[in-house]
Amino acid sequence: MAAEVEKLTKETTEREAREFLRVTCNMPASELSTYVRFSSSLRGREDLLQKNRVSFPVLKALVGADEETRSEVLERMEIGARIDLKGISIIRKRLREAKLSPEEVIAARGGKITAATARKRVQVSSAAFLDRLHSFVSGIIDIRDAAELGAKDVRHEAGQLRTGFEDLFGLDHRAPEELKPHSAAYELSVAYRALTHLEDGTLPLAGGVGETDPGRAHPWLQSLNALTGRALPGHKENKASIRALPPAHERPTVVEICAGAGGMSIGLERAGFEHVALVEYDNHAAATLRRNRRDWTVIQEDLRTMDFRLYRQLEIDLVSGGPPCQPYSSDGYGLGKEDPRDLLPECVRIVDEIKPKAFLFENVDGLLQARHSDHVADVLRGFKHAGYEVDIHRIQAKDYGLAQERSRVLFIGIRKDLARSFRMPPKFPQRRANIGDVLVDLMAANGWEGAYEWARERREANDVASTVVTRRGKPRAKEAARWGSKGVDIAGLPETAPTREQAARPGFMPALTARMRARLQDFPDEWEFVGGKQATADQIGNAVPSRMAAAIGLAIHGALKGVSWDIEAMLWPEHNDRRLVSAPALLSDYIAAEKDLTGDLAASSVETPT
Repeated sequence: MAAEVEKLTKETTEREAREFLRVTCNMPASELSTYVRFSSSLRGREDLLQKNRVSFPVLKALVGADEETRSEVLERMEIGARIDLKGISIIRKRLREAKLSPEEVIAARGGKITAATARKRVQVSSAAFLDRLHSFVSGIIDIRDAAELGAKDVRHEAGQLRTGFEDLFGLDHRAPEELKPHSAAYELSVAYRALTHLEDGTLPLAGGVGETDPGRAHPWLQSLNALTGRALPGHKENKASIRALPPAHERPTVVEICAGAGGMSIGLERAGFEHVALVEYDNHAAATLRRNRRDWTVIQEDLRTMDFRLYRQLEIDLVSGGPPCQPYSSDGYGLGKEDPRDLLPECVRIVDEIKPKAFLFENVDGLLQARHSDHVADVLRGFKHAGYEVDIHRIQAKDYGLAQERSRVLFIGIRKDLARSFRMPPKFPQRRANIGDVLVDLMAANGWEGAYEWARERREANDVASTVVTRRGKPRAKEAARWGSKGVDIAGLPETAPTREQAARPGFMPALTARMRARLQDFPDEWEFVGGKQATADQIGNAVPSRMAAAIGLAIHGALKGVSWDIEAMLWPEHNDRRLVSAPALLSDYIAAEKDLTGDLAASSVETPT
């Protein structure tokens, strides 16, 4: 690894190399210096280090040691001595003390004793202060009346705490407005301001830095209590039970690019986001969006020619989208940044022009292949320069109750002053579904009596669909075999569910209609697609499964608004319109079920206008 890093530093500056290793290779910052400085401190000693089976912590200590200590450790290794971290520390200490006079050694030891005693006393004093501070804030956190906050006992305790605060953190604290939001100095400044206002009885309940949100703790008091490292009592439990979206006028806003047929759009809508605009270049997909949501503002333009700066004044909360995956798909040529369809740099530009609080972009796993690493690093660097903390996450559709093996990569960026509050949503393995239960009613809709037996086999095998794709023509042999093992013929796109006559043919396996594919992608059954057969298949295959998007949307919504959803309850509401049909035991039950479902064909079919 060190040899490869050395090659890298010859091609670029050390600073750029460190940034590449940290961002693209996810190398911990604590390990960077070891690899970067290895060649200058331990080159030529590789055989010795390997012979002694040196662990990484020892290697790290050797790289960080002074030359004299490092030389003695290596000499001992050459004669067969086993050196651990404690041994390196002892050698360093002995060599350092050897340079001192006896009086200097005694003085140094005395200084250490004094410093250790002082630290211990400060720790005891600090712990007592923080306990007292936490108790004080907990007692007043729910007060919403200015007169109660200005009571004599509150002001007296605030004054005592202010004195203790000054003893620990000093007297010199700049105004919060002059500091970087959510930096250590900012938090101390806000906490100090809170204590001084509480002592004076002038804590503002509205306006400015102290502006409050009904039902939530005063932001200054939150900063004050944050110093204690302890949560306020009762608030976590109350927040974690939220199961209803806020009213429309309080919902966060989103501008979505490359919106497609609306898979991500539906999910973000379910997560409480209000769409300000949806940009989609494809005429069929844009028409699909308009057909299903007449109140959405759908802009059918090439986003590369659009100026998004006009949205900045609207203080947009989220920019989202699924830029084309073809440049990175394992099924394509994998041209990456050389592919004219690559829009990742445009994503950086759009985020920089709108300046939202957060952004969310989805793409395929192929994006993380080594050949694209330099391009991805440039994109991440662009987001960082725009003022965002960015993380790349992998997400699996089946972890959110979808009967499909669909792995995707997410770029999630949160504005730097808000980034600490974002967490990925939990997974729900207990909600995993199989294609039999998900598709049984659609499979039986045209009279195929074997649909229930087919569904039972899929249930027992716990089969999930392979990734729903948009490929034209005959499927590849491996893909056909993969789907065939799940009891599905992936070739073609039939307009209707199987009939008795079709099922009677030798070697029959059911194929997926567009509506079946749409359900696997978690589109609502009433969602209408505009366009011919292939255009519909493209829209469905390119979509982001809506429930997966809803889960991410809820996590981002929670980070932006400071709430914690009951995500499982939000993703699976108690009243579910979809009816799952169990496999009946008798033929007469099959026939009865068939009669109930035959009339549903028109409702479950996909519109394919000519």
